[in-house]
Amino acid sequence: MTRVRLAVAIVLSSWALSACAIQVGGQAVPGPLPSTASASAPALPKAGQCMNAYELTVLQCTDSHEAEVMSVGELTGLPTVYPDNQALRKAALPPCRQALTDYLGSGDADSTRLRVWAFWPNEQGWKDGQRWRLCTVVEISPDEKPLARKGSVKGILGGNGFTTFQTCTQGSPSKDQEVKVVACNTAHLAEAVPAGVVSLGKSTDPAPSTEQMNAIAKSKCTKAVHDYLGSSKRSDVFPAWRNPGSQAWSEGWTNAVCYAEANKAFNGTLFGIRDNPLPN
Repeated sequence: MTRVRLAVAIVLSSWALSACAIQVGGQAVPGPLPSTASASAPALPKAGQCMNAYELTVLQCTDSHEAEVMSVGELTGLPTVYPDNQALRKAALPPCRQALTDYLGSGDADSTRLRVWAFWPNEQGWKDGQRWRLCTVVEISPDEKPLARKGSVKGILGGNGFTTFQTCTQGSPSKDQEVKVVACNTAHLAEAVPAGVVSLGKSTDPAPSTEQMNAIAKSKCTKAVHDYLGSSKRSDVFPAWRNPGSQAWSEGWTNAVCYAEANKAFNGTLFGIRDNPLPN
């Protein structure tokens, strides 16, 4: 029986920092190195089916699982010799990120803990002529690991699902090179906001400069954050955003993500806070 051999690319935290008022250079974090596995060709999952993050065994989406298949496609424009990891990521991740937006029903995915988890053939599979690409979505826990969950996430951000998966950070999006994601019902400093994913261009185009990215993001993030707060007058909460680094750009991370950032940690949510005190 034909064997399908695969590698997996984990897309976790992929932003370098370039934020409101403060610009810090850096390289995108690509995530752990790919792992490998194998599966029989007839078992390759189809869009809408569920599985775990490191194996292609199809599971019922109503049962516990870690990953959900968004699309299956082909890798094109790559050499006969097995490409390096960077080339494979550049080929696979942009279409997977587009699939993420389409599958979740909203452009707000980058403001949430729902992330791309992409698979492609490993070296032996490549030698066998395999060129498939499998795009899945996983929910990431605060410790950056895939969470087991039940039910499908298809279209979930097109409804009222944003707060379930919203990104909240322990550190400062505007100052810190890396920020730790935490549960939004615990103490945190910032919250990604809905309608706060700002397109900066296409991954096939040259990445804009930091100054150009900031010029695009500033007005849109300011409006998104003020709408989220219900106020434009607060001095203890301000708009911040994070831009992609050059590696992230080439892999399809072409958005700035807007945050409502406070000057001290708080519990609860900033949504609709208006001019009330920060929640304790």
